[in-house]
Amino acid sequence: MADQTLTFYRTNAEQYAANKGTPNPRLFSFLDRCKPNGKVLELGTGGGVDAAAIIGRGFDLDATDGSPELAAIAASRIGRPVRTMLFNELEAVGLYDAVYACASLTHTPRSELADVIGSIRRAMTDQGIAWASFKAGGVEGSDALDRYYSYLSPDELITIWAAAGPWQSLEADVWVGGAYDRKPTTWVAITASK
Repeated sequence: MADQTLTFYRTNAEQYAANKGTPNPRLFSFLDRCKPNGKVLELGTGGGVDAAAIIGRGFDLDATDGSPELAAIAASRIGRPVRTMLFNELEAVGLYDAVYACASLTHTPRSELADVIGSIRRAMTDQGIAWASFKAGGVEGSDALDRYYSYLSPDELITIWAAAGPWQSLEADVWVGGAYDRKPTTWVAITASK
């Protein structure tokens, strides 16, 4: 994650976490595809809203965030520890039945994304599944809040994820929705089954 992005989330953690009230509407259809009561790694839990929903569905959650401030807020919300971890620090092998990354990997520099996806794949069990959403675009850069985004197209994301495979299936879902900055945003979610 770019330094200026991490600085934004560290500095604005309370405001950012307070702005999240309901879980990602795509979370539950993803969880329906996961091993029941399986071990889930959440990369970039933010304020912990989705984490609470994952736990509420009976999953064994390992929630992480790169911002210690957001990790503390999320831990308070879900009543259990949240690890402070950057994406490139993921070292687990064959541990997780599912990996969930809502609007977090989108902050990974393009030059580092393939390695991070490779680490995600290694961290998954043989029947594991991953879901990650990204802000779509064509040229990487920063938004008005000085947060870095890779701004990849659906085709670029499929290519990068496919190279980190092999995968049993690889899907891209595109929609227009909202974001923290309240601007209409085109999102791409990748679902990858190992």
